[in-house]
Amino acid sequence: AVIVAHAASMTLGAQAGVVRVLVTASADTRARRLAAAQGITTAAAGAAVANYDRNRKDYFRRFHNIAEELPTHYDVVINTDVLTAEQATDLIVCAAEVRS
Repeated sequence: AVIVAHAASMTLGAQAGVVRVLVTASADTRARRLAAAQGITTAAAGAAVANYDRNRKDYFRRFHNIAEELPTHYDVVINTDVLTAEQATDLIVCAAEVRS
């Protein structure tokens, strides 16, 4: 099963067989993708990305007592600035197969 949720990796990380994956990209890349997907300006998308990042940081702080999200909170970190969705998928599947 794949669980996509705020901090699911923190909640489920201690469970056997769980692979904690962070899929990320730079704020600029995320804003460009959001603007294209929603038909909004890049400025509006940039503001939305910044707001999302603030909310995510606050969520981690309030519910998991984590002041800063770190790559070490994950087993695999995938940067989609440089990898395609297909490449990212292949890496996640490979990590899951190795972990099981």
